[in-house]
Amino acid sequence: MSRRSVWAPQMVTSSPRDDLDLDREIDAIVQLLREKGPLGPTEIRRELETKFWGPGRLRAALAEARRRGLVRRIGRRRYEAG
Repeated sequence: MSRRSVWAPQMVTSSPRDDLDLDREIDAIVQLLREKGPLGPTEIRRELETKFWGPGRLRAALAEARRRGLVRRIGRRRYEAG
């Protein structure tokens, strides 16, 4: 029986800091949508400069905000504050 190893560039973990970042990101999205009205992901990304959040962070924050009922999707690719 041979063993197979897998290399990953960094360990994926969840920490309290991650949760604080997510909460901050969600708050920013909700506040933006309350101020500007319905927006698409491209507009949210531009307004909040989410490129500095890290890969996949906007998508994760939007999904969690929807799960919490803070944001709802309207149409195909637009979101509004819930």
